[in-house]
Amino acid sequence: MKRIVTALLMASVVVAAPLAAHHGRGATYAKTDLSLKGTVKEVLWRNPHIAIFLDVKDNDGKVTTWAIEHSNISQLARLGYSRTTLRAGMEVTAVVNPGAKGEPIGLCQKIILADGKEIFLRDSLPEELQRGPRGVGKID
Repeated sequence: MKRIVTALLMASVVVAAPLAAHHGRGATYAKTDLSLKGTVKEVLWRNPHIAIFLDVKDNDGKVTTWAIEHSNISQLARLGYSRTTLRAGMEVTAVVNPGAKGEPIGLCQKIILADGKEIFLRDSLPEELQRGPRGVGKID
């Protein structure tokens, strides 16, 4: 019986942790834009938000991996994007609202490809999903 109770408790923690982590995004990001030039390390095309991991090299050559959040796959798919729009190895510039506490995370406003094409434009999302300085959603 003790094992069953322990297993149920552990299962509830595993299920509840992502739900709690998803809420409260507003306090996470600064209200300013930051441009990050780097190499796409990985793209996780999954809900509740896609995640883009970008390796950014500083002036000393130190690489920091930034975790960049965007909208959900349904919204992005309706805008014509897919899991192959952005791939590992691509050189891009990401314009983000950076982590408010200096951590290497960001809320994606847009991605600029090497040829100058802009994709994943947050301004092209429906009003209720636009977040950041230009969006109607509050981030604080």
